Amino acid sequence: MKQNQIFWIVLIALFGAGLYLHTYDYGYTGDDGIYAYFNRVTQKGMAEWTELFKYGSMNFISINPVNTSIYRPFTLLTFALEYQIFGEFNATNGHVLNIFLYFCLLLILGFLLVDLFQKKALPLVIPLGILALYAFHPIHTEVVASVKSRDTLLASVFAFSAILFWVKQEKNITLPKQTLIGVLFFISLISKEETITLIAIVFLIAYFFQNKSFLEGAKATIPFLVPAIIYMICRAVILDSASTTYDSKINSVLYGLSSGDRLATNLFIYLEYLKLLLFPHPLSWDYSFSQIDVQTFKNPIVWLSLLVFAGLIFFAVKGFKSRTLFSFGILFYLSTFSIFANLTTSLTIGSNLGERFMFIPSIAFCLLVVYGLYFFVDRFKVQKSELLMVLVLLPVLLAFSWKTVDRAKVWKNALTLSESGIQTAPKSWRTHAMYAEELRLEAARLKKENLDSAKIFFAKSVSEFDRAFEILGDEVSVSQYLDAQAEVLLGVGDTARAETVLEESIQKRPNSHFAKFKLAAISYNKGDFEKAKRLYLESLKTEKPDLYATYKNLGLAYLRLNENTNAIAVFEKAIEEKEDPEIDRNLAYLYTEIGDLEKAASYQSEDDEFSVEETAFLYTMRDGNDAFQKNEFSTAVLNYAKIEKDFEEFGGAEKYPSYFAAYAKSLLETGDTLAAKSRFLKANEVDPNNSVVLTNLGTIAFIKDKNYSNAERYFREAILAGPENMFTAYTNLGTVLIMQRKEKEAIEAFEKSLQYGSSRGVLGNLFLLNKALGNEERMNYYQEQLAKSSNQ
Repeated sequence: MKQNQIFWIVLIALFGAGLYLHTYDYGYTGDDGIYAYFNRVTQKGMAEWTELFKYGSMNFISINPVNTSIYRPFTLLTFALEYQIFGEFNATNGHVLNIFLYFCLLLILGFLLVDLFQKKALPLVIPLGILALYAFHPIHTEVVASVKSRDTLLASVFAFSAILFWVKQEKNITLPKQTLIGVLFFISLISKEETITLIAIVFLIAYFFQNKSFLEGAKATIPFLVPAIIYMICRAVILDSASTTYDSKINSVLYGLSSGDRLATNLFIYLEYLKLLLFPHPLSWDYSFSQIDVQTFKNPIVWLSLLVFAGLIFFAVKGFKSRTLFSFGILFYLSTFSIFANLTTSLTIGSNLGERFMFIPSIAFCLLVVYGLYFFVDRFKVQKSELLMVLVLLPVLLAFSWKTVDRAKVWKNALTLSESGIQTAPKSWRTHAMYAEELRLEAARLKKENLDSAKIFFAKSVSEFDRAFEILGDEVSVSQYLDAQAEVLLGVGDTARAETVLEESIQKRPNSHFAKFKLAAISYNKGDFEKAKRLYLESLKTEKPDLYATYKNLGLAYLRLNENTNAIAVFEKAIEEKEDPEIDRNLAYLYTEIGDLEKAASYQSEDDEFSVEETAFLYTMRDGNDAFQKNEFSTAVLNYAKIEKDFEEFGGAEKYPSYFAAYAKSLLETGDTLAAKSRFLKANEVDPNNSVVLTNLGTIAFIKDKNYSNAERYFREAILAGPENMFTAYTNLGTVLIMQRKEKEAIEAFEKSLQYGSSRGVLGNLFLLNKALGNEERMNYYQEQLAKSSNQ
């Protein structure tokens, strides 16, 4: 008989854990990083493992470390050991370990349930049914499929191991055995503190299954109570004091509520938990504001919840004296759930609802369902009752198994998980914010490979951030996401809105390095180098600035402001942070400019393809282009003239194809037509199909040289090249044809220009040309068009 029990327990455990086998190659998701790749101690393996026991477990994360909240050193120790063994963090190791831990837990629970129900002389189908329902329940996917939830699994494995050993040694509980129980339970607590509620379950087992008196049941908890007290003392000594009340509805919808609304909202949430246990769909990794919003007693669901839980408490109390298993199951559920129930303001947790919180309480749910089914069939004396129970449970188990496998798929990576959230919890601000964040990270990755694909992800991210802020409204600030929102706005090219968001970020988070750094970069790109310099200097004073990037960019700003001494100083600070050949070239150039040739030579590398002369050439070219863009043509001419003699040496037209065209246009605008013509001719050699160059050559030939045949040729070639303004192109051609007495061709050119626009000059020319040729009908037509244009 015992072998039969073991076979079924192992089979159910294998099948339950097997539902998660496909997660073995999944990535990290959610909060996995706080124990692994964002943790400064576990990343060092066992080198500093003792530190894990000296401070709170949030003290080691690289993002906003605090020595408050949680103390889970044993869980962190397993991550450090994992790194020590494998040399790096790999999500596969974490997923495989979670599957194994779940398998172990199912074995332990199986043996515990069988042992307990044997004490009540109840059939094996009951504990096996409870185990199967628990093993296959989809509400557990968050714990098993999330690497971070190793803490829950470890705590559960060690806690239930202690309880199983305690039950097995009921009649021979010596001091060494009590010590072993205490050690196991202490390890459970330093893995995750939620198992502290299992002290109540030890009392309930002693009372309901071992038929101990109330006082004897209380004494039975001593091996568990002592390590719990030691754990609480450790927490008190090691952790810094911190408020346990979350000060914003984004963390807890219960924040700031009156006692009536708080009770109503809690009752609504409690019933939602029961609904997910009975019908686990849809499941979500998050239930933040406003997926669950403030409730009042005007909502009939709140009253329904009140009736349900009042009824449960009534039956629990009523059955306590007679030691019914219904009372045990209800008290089991209420006891283990109490730590997540937000019972008082001081005990408010940072989540409205979480499926992971049902990992242990769901044992009680499964017990009540299976035992309730047995109670029903037994009361009505149904023949082959055990077979009937199996037939009733089987479709539920199959449905739960399918749902578990399907639900676990969303934990494949951070992007699939966050995307699932906006489908299953579309009213939650956090699901949209986290999806936006994952889209941003994916866009940043793609940006290096495919800019068009990256823009698609940036655009989606903008939309999701907008939705998250829309849900929050003006009441609540999540300023930590403003920088990310600005980044994706820059990704889609919306610089103006990005500036607004960055300025808001600075107002709310004055120490934000990113906001000031990005605003400085925007100012630099706009040519406002003074503002860029000021913002880069301010960003250096923020928390955790990126010294290398900031010093480098500040140096470039100084360079554009001709503050060469300052540029040298900050460039040298930049290369102290990180070697960069570009900065070396800049320093070589700057030291050459100030006459320190020995220092300049120290920054020159024989392997560097750029020389000081070429660096100077590039900066002069850049200054000329900047002046050209600003229509400062005299300045542009001066800079372009400086580099003309070295132009071919440093790449020529092949490398800088627009140089001659920009230089020629600048010369033309400053009145040096002859010099402009020679550069336009060179530009024409570089690109014979440049319509702007051809048009300018035609204009010079027409106005300056009076060479109308040349002008006609250039204007015709410009038309073939496809100019932006076809109206002007055909007008130019028509005008030069008039000067050559080619009236018919001129009429044809002017009429083609009217396909792209109109002017009184063109209409007047067509009137006169048709008059000269004696075309009275066309002459009268254009005379009418001229009259109409005068009246408009």
